[in-house]
Amino acid sequence: MTTKQRKNRVPVGGSRNILTVANKDPNYEYRWVLDIPGRLDQFKKAGYEVVTDDNEVGDKTVDRHSKLGSAQTMVRGLSTLVLMRIPREWYEEDQQMKQEEIEALEATMKSPTSGDYGKVEIASRK
Repeated sequence: MTTKQRKNRVPVGGSRNILTVANKDPNYEYRWVLDIPGRLDQFKKAGYEVVTDDNEVGDKTVDRHSKLGSAQTMVRGLSTLVLMRIPREWYEEDQQMKQEEIEALEATMKSPTSGDYGKVEIASRK
């Protein structure tokens, strides 16, 4: 079998990414959310929904993810993660709001002060 015909191979001792999600809808932003009391409801109120699609989750391993009812979940030790998503437009709005808060805070640090105590300069990553 040539390398062109062979699937991507992960060595036995190689690292595996158990949280990858394949076949994601490009119109959504995905996130793993820890299933603790009230947390999933908090995300649902913010516009997130539980992913029930048949996305391929994680690299193939013995302790592969499972579906809890129709939700995509990942169990690690005593913790359960639930795959959720939000429309990309809403996600970008949320990120813009966070950036505006950061810029407002930075503006207070950049404002001229009275006295001769020096000045602070902050460069943006934009």
